[in-house]
Amino acid sequence: MIAKPFTGFINNIGEIYMEKDNGDKIKISVRNLVEFILRSGDLDNRTGGRRDTDAMQEGSRIHRKIQKQMGSEYSAEFPLSITVPLTREDITFELCVEGRADGIISRTDEDPSIVIDEIKGVYMELSHLEEPVPVHRAQAMCYAYIYARLYEHNKIGIRLTYCNLESENLKYFHETFTYEQLDNWFSNLIDEYGKWAAWQIRWNSTRNDSIKTLEFPFPYRHGQKELVTNVYKTIMRDKRLFIEAPTGVGKTISTIFPTIKAMGEGLASKIFYLTAKTITRTVAEETFQKLKENGLLSKSVTITAKEKICILDKSDCNPVSCERAKGHYDRVNDAVYDLLINENDISRDLILNYAKKHKVCPFEMCLDVTTWADAVICDYNYVFDPNVYLRRFFLGEKKNDYIFLIDESHNLVDRAREMYSAVLYKKQFLSVKKIVKTIETSNHISKPYNGPKLEKRLEACNSDLLKLKRNCDNCTVIDDITDFVLHLMRLMTEYEEYLTEFSDSEGKDEILGLFMDIRHFLSIYEIYSDKYITYTDYDEQGEFRIKLLCMDPSDNLKTCLEKGKSAVFFSATLLPILYYKEQLGEERKIMRFMPHLRFHQKIGF
Repeated sequence: MIAKPFTGFINNIGEIYMEKDNGDKIKISVRNLVEFILRSGDLDNRTGGRRDTDAMQEGSRIHRKIQKQMGSEYSAEFPLSITVPLTREDITFELCVEGRADGIISRTDEDPSIVIDEIKGVYMELSHLEEPVPVHRAQAMCYAYIYARLYEHNKIGIRLTYCNLESENLKYFHETFTYEQLDNWFSNLIDEYGKWAAWQIRWNSTRNDSIKTLEFPFPYRHGQKELVTNVYKTIMRDKRLFIEAPTGVGKTISTIFPTIKAMGEGLASKIFYLTAKTITRTVAEETFQKLKENGLLSKSVTITAKEKICILDKSDCNPVSCERAKGHYDRVNDAVYDLLINENDISRDLILNYAKKHKVCPFEMCLDVTTWADAVICDYNYVFDPNVYLRRFFLGEKKNDYIFLIDESHNLVDRAREMYSAVLYKKQFLSVKKIVKTIETSNHISKPYNGPKLEKRLEACNSDLLKLKRNCDNCTVIDDITDFVLHLMRLMTEYEEYLTEFSDSEGKDEILGLFMDIRHFLSIYEIYSDKYITYTDYDEQGEFRIKLLCMDPSDNLKTCLEKGKSAVFFSATLLPILYYKEQLGEERKIMRFMPHLRFHQKIGF
């Protein structure tokens, strides 16, 4: 939740979506433009992520409900777009800014006669919100400018409509602008973005020129050329390919090389090389480096786990614990741009050096670099895990021209079952309740305290688990946990308020730990299907727990894979192939066997 009018983004900057048409036009959404250019403030993990993503997903429902309640003067989901010519250095191009305003209010008897409505669903208590969130206001201003310019209005209003997603209470903020004010503001906004767009155009041209002359760096081994050809054809046809090939064939170079060739021909905008182990990530890095030695100009980045790249002994991303968290978002864009214009081989050491130079978090900076990189080498989690996945690329239903190269893909099945499962322990609720009770009896509380309400919600969940425990001797399958889930949802509401006021309280790690576990449990419950079971049992230490167990991850993996253009699964072990294809989100298809290598390609599309 948002504790106050916040100016930083906790999880990510949002996807920077750009599309080139004939080499001289870039498109970006209103939201992504303002979230990227205008983000500012601190990194702060003390409120459990603030559920921004949850609010956005649930907000679509509340948007529709609010819009339906408006009268005839209200036009919902109004499309707006403007194309502006820009010149940066020696590059001339067009920047298209587009989106849909939540609502246009036409008032013939009032001044201003047109008001742009921007609706935001939040989990926070609205009394804490004293002014609109800056980037929300900026979205409304963008739409106001475009509308005023297209329909020739000298004066136009904006309205920020905030809705609490639990109570559905509303709070409004109104403001009026002249066209001249909006014109000056918008010009400054796109002027700042212009340098990024110009860099992207220049870099794509440079990269593609180098790809045209790139040759396979080794003599082809037996079957390797056919492997390369099949990977390229798979990408060209928007299909998926399953490759079983023994160690030593050269699967890494044989998948990366044709994918880069496809990128150079405009068939892909980004490559995700996904692995389960550090050693295979290293092989991928060495492969990209080999191609660069042979003339490739490409920016590839490896995502290093936060705990391995953090400058603290124990990661704690907030302005109290880490000096770089203070004002991180004020500086990170400069850090990323500095790196992009000066470096091609983006190593972990370079990320650390530039992060130190600009005093920003190296992990968050690395995530921002992925937005502009041609290839991202990372663990499976960053594409498939609902807690960790890169929301800037995969949030929403949009299909992109991303290519997924999935190494040792036989490992993905078990990993996916784990990603899409969730567990809660009874002892967690009692432990957090004890901590909250201790704070309540402290003499140092000097602000409104909702501890008793939080205790009550914790006790309700504990009571549910106690009833389940009494009926569980060893392991028991549960048919219905609706009441427990309802109590968890009520608990989360009080949790949000508590974390807002007492983010630095004693026992914060344990308090946040339960918060995150409940949030994950509820998110998995939302996608629960007949491919899950719910059961209770005891762990090795005898602690009672309840688990949502994913038995078949195929539907969840398929949903993720459909965010991209094409996927190549490869491993030395993919037998029985029908089992792996089904578990990895592919339907049963006719297979074609070949000597030395086995290709299993999706037929039809």
